[in-house]
This record gives sequence, C-alpha cells and structure tokens, in this order.
Amino acid sequence: MPSPAIRPLTAADRPAWIGLRQALWMGSDATTLAAEAGTLLDDPQRFGALVYAVLLAFDGERAVGFVEVSLRDDLAALGGRTAGYIEGVYVTPSHERRGLGRALIEAAAAWTQAHGATELTSDVLPDNPASLDFHRRVGFTVAGESGEGTRRQLLLVRPVR
Repeated sequence: MPSPAIRPLTAADRPAWIGLRQALWMGSDATTLAAEAGTLLDDPQRFGALVYAVLLAFDGERAVGFVEVSLRDDLAALGGRTAGYIEGVYVTPSHERRGLGRALIEAAAAWTQAHGATELTSDVLPDNPASLDFHRRVGFTVAGESGEGTRRQLLLVRPVR
C-alpha cells in the first residue's frame, strides 16, 4: 500500500469519524455523545484532557482508520508530567496489516511533540493481548498500572522522536 494519507479531522470528515468510532467502541457513552455533539473536541477539559485531536487515515477518499490523541497531565505514573495520550486507535479490518496502525501512532507522536510533550502514552486492558502486542511493536513499554478491580489497565509509554 502506498504511504497512507493521514490528516486532522475536518467538519466534512465528522460522519466518517463517528462511524469508525462506533466500530471501535460500539455504544453511547459520554465521550461518544460528546463526539457526536462536537464538544469532545471543543471542551476536552470536561474529559480530563488539556487538548484533544483526531487524525484520520484515508485510502483514496475513504476514511479507514483514526487515532484520537490528547494532552494530559493527570497520569499518576508520570508524576504529573504532560504527555500525549492515545485515547483510541482503530483501523478497519479490511485495511489491517498494512502499516496504518503504526502510521497513525507515528502521526500521534508527531502531534504530541508539536504540542511540547516528550512522551506518548496509552493504556491497554491486561486481557487484550492483541492490543498489548500492537503497542509493543510500535515502541510502547509498560510504565505502570491504573484503575482498580476488573477495570485495571496497563499504562504504556514511549518517547516521541
């Protein structure tokens, strides 16, 4: 596949993004409702983020993946340092294994660096080995844990270059 076209979300892209987002998270939680209403990007502090962005991957004119990335300063394992945070990353099944996930993470790392942070973070449920493997392949290492009980998550971190 040629180099993927990855660019920030535009107003015209919003329906495609919402569709991809629903494919990943299937539901109507607070952030899904906020994404649909536009407040997720306009009022990121409401969701614990300092800044929030969406980057989309395209195959021609069709959106086939996205990464939501934010700046956060509330990650205990980082001692309050501001870091980029992968809120979610998704590639359509028909476009998996073509390097789009890696390209989206690299775009999120560049966005993070452009916003003055030196680390990109993410989290993974411990019982999701496919996600953990993907994150390790794109340079993340386990930095700690967050959550409690059945919602325990592994906090992952990688430097941005």
